[in-house]
Amino acid sequence: MDILNIFFLSLIQGFTEFLPISSSAHLILFAEFFNNPNQDITVDIFSHFGTLIAVIWYFRDELLRILKSYKFNEINNIGNCLMISTVPILFIGFFSRDLIEVSLRTQDVIIFSMIFFGILLLIFENFKGKKTLYELNWKDSIVIGFFQVLALIPGASRTAVVIIGALYLGYQIKDALRVSFLLAIPTLAMIFLGENFYLGFKYNINFSELLLVIFFSFLTAIFTIHFFLKLVNRIGLIPFVIYRFILAGVLFFI
Repeated sequence: MDILNIFFLSLIQGFTEFLPISSSAHLILFAEFFNNPNQDITVDIFSHFGTLIAVIWYFRDELLRILKSYKFNEINNIGNCLMISTVPILFIGFFSRDLIEVSLRTQDVIIFSMIFFGILLLIFENFKGKKTLYELNWKDSIVIGFFQVLALIPGASRTAVVIIGALYLGYQIKDALRVSFLLAIPTLAMIFLGENFYLGFKYNINFSELLLVIFFSFLTAIFTIHFFLKLVNRIGLIPFVIYRFILAGVLFFI
């Protein structure tokens, strides 16, 4: 694969994975609009790995606190809660993989998802919750986990649906964001391992290209996480809702 393809695909993944605008939709649209026959699932997998490393690095202090306080026998321990939230998407994603690949990766689905989940973001952003990250419990984790399943729909956005779920349950917006980022860690890790097993650890690009994919997606994801948190704390989610509506409109008319 040429370096330009690697660069752009990694850049798209790094910028969109943690924004509520759907990384999968942008990768699908990139392949369709630019008639990109070289887009390879291996690049998708390892760009996700780059974003995984980025979120672990960015929230390393938070993760250390979670690990130090982890107790396996306490169901409401935040570490256990994050794992509970991961189970639904892994289970449903495994059994619906073929359906998603064949039936849902279309522009019509993306247009609908962009609008529908944009409207939900607009509605739930106005919820003035008071719960914090460390009030996350197993019941809320199950609800958020099933919200996360909606991310299997191209255009929905994993970040968006987790934020919507957390706001619905009464979490402050800054803590809804933190739940979304921290939940990305077990989710992306399990997806990365699962996709590698699916491929039998056989890749169509060489080792140096894999390193470039990880590097580019890592850098862009770090940048995105940092400025997304600052932006949302200042002006909320409205700019991302507007972007979703504009993209859906452009897709509809062309």
